[in-house]
Amino acid sequence: MKTFASITSLLILSLGLISGAAQAGDLQVEIQGLNEIKGEVMVAVFNQKGQWLKQAQFSKKVSANNVSLSVQFDNLPEGEYAVSVFHDLNSNGRLDSNVIGMPTEPYGFSNNAAGNFGPPSFDAAKIKLDQAKTAISIRIN
Repeated sequence: MKTFASITSLLILSLGLISGAAQAGDLQVEIQGLNEIKGEVMVAVFNQKGQWLKQAQFSKKVSANNVSLSVQFDNLPEGEYAVSVFHDLNSNGRLDSNVIGMPTEPYGFSNNAAGNFGPPSFDAAKIKLDQAKTAISIRIN
């Protein structure tokens, strides 16, 4: 009887691990269009419409050492995400802007989404992560 209970527990645990693994994926972000090889590139991944461009769920900073870069986010839960990228030319940790609020450093969004008189909406930039690996390309301007 104990053996059957142990096997059943092990089977349930194994199924739980397998289903958990199927619900996670990797997101590879290819960044293209860097005009200068200096500073850092900031990549932010958002998973909530209400937090879009306010509070990233995941983020990474990489050295701008090439005209194109690849940034990988591992084991993200399945779902909808939107990605923003900017080239922090002066490495001050923020997207610089002019007196009227227009960005003065290169930036881009997933789906190469563009907004009218401001950033694009979460819906315009969202992608669906539901595979083992999803790759997207963002051109910064």
